[in-house]
Amino acid sequence: MARLIGTIAVVLALSSPITSAQGITIAELGMFAGAWALSLDSPQGAFEQELVFKDEGGKVVAEMTSQIAPEGQKVTDITKSGSDVVLKFAGNYQGSAFDVALTLTPDGTDKCKVTFDVNGGQFTMNGTGTKK
Repeated sequence: MARLIGTIAVVLALSSPITSAQGITIAELGMFAGAWALSLDSPQGAFEQELVFKDEGGKVVAEMTSQIAPEGQKVTDITKSGSDVVLKFAGNYQGSAFDVALTLTPDGTDKCKVTFDVNGGQFTMNGTGTKK
């Protein structure tokens, strides 16, 4: 049951409001600049997403889309932690707020490891990303 709720949280997080900007630039993003295909391992199977980093007024923003949430999720709270890129945003499921941290860890020149963390480890999915 927790896994089903976690998967629902992922879907809802992708259609939730934006958090405030942290202010990194495209240059600071390094290898992550551009478009990525993400595949997360969920209890219901692979969950595919597209993630695109763009420059908006000198700061990086990300847009995430999927078949379940084609309207997308815009994320502006983007930071670096060493070579990792971390995107943070808030979601809400039936009146219950939750926080998401999506971490991208380099794994070669055009691949990354992906961790989708809900509420500081309450529910986590892992996967991979490939640069488009």
